Amino acid sequence: MNISGRVNGVLRNAALWAGLGTAILFIALAGLGFLIAGFYIWLAGQMAHAPAAAITGGVLLLLSIATALIGGAVIRKTRARHPSFISEFGGTVGLAGRLVGLLVRKDPKKALILSAIAGALLEYITSEKK
Repeated sequence: MNISGRVNGVLRNAALWAGLGTAILFIALAGLGFLIAGFYIWLAGQMAHAPAAAITGGVLLLLSIATALIGGAVIRKTRARHPSFISEFGGTVGLAGRLVGLLVRKDPKKALILSAIAGALLEYITSEKK
């Protein structure tokens, strides 16, 4: 088991997804730009250019405020649902510490053997193999 190879694969996959997401974002923004330009051209055909520009700007401002409010609510909800990684890690380390302390007090020979086995497994897992 080569952990660095797995991490490399995960990072490569994440980079590909980020690139794809960026391309999709740019295409979507170009489409929105054309829709906004079409809205302005249509309004300018109905009325003078200055009020058409003011109405287009106002609509864009209202859309940005609505997007900010909805996005903020979604972000607050996702933060509230998931506990932080540090608190989860701290709980796991605390539990492991209590279990190790219990094992060492109960039978020190088993604790020494288990720590040797765990060290060998860790060395095997983290070794650089081709």
